[in-house]
Amino acid sequence: MEFEKYVNVIFIGFLVWLVIAPRSGWPQYRELFLAYMAALLLCLIASSEIMMVKPVAFFFTIGGVLAFCYVVARSMVVIRIKK
Repeated sequence: MEFEKYVNVIFIGFLVWLVIAPRSGWPQYRELFLAYMAALLLCLIASSEIMMVKPVAFFFTIGGVLAFCYVVARSMVVIRIKK
């Protein structure tokens, strides 16, 4: 497969999944994050099944995996300044 051909699809997938991701300040963040994780997992499983027919769906979901890693890393790193 030509990875360079699908870099723009991965980037678009990253942006879309990043917009869908719940924000940490929301009241029901835990439930929304669980739903976000489950949706991404189901999309990854479904797109891996059709990878040979529609590789665009798989690479779009790979962008979602990168967005998920970004969301997790963003929520783990907290910078606090105390006076």
